Amino acid sequence: MYIQITDTGWQHLSQTVGEDYIKHCIEPYKTDVDGETWYRLQAHSVFRLPINFGGQLTYNSNVMFDNKDLT
Repeated sequence: MYIQITDTGWQHLSQTVGEDYIKHCIEPYKTDVDGETWYRLQAHSVFRLPINFGGQLTYNSNVMFDNKDLT
């Protein structure tokens, strides 16, 4: 799935998985869609991020999927 990570999400990732993980496991999957930055990540990785627990969102609530992944 494709997500857009918010500033709060980057902060959460930095604190929980660290910069090396971000550099090697998230940044390589960066892609541009209509001038916006998206990251293609496994759904189980995304679902570990808190959506909103009384604070700010860690990723935008709009997500995208490749059609080939849905068949």
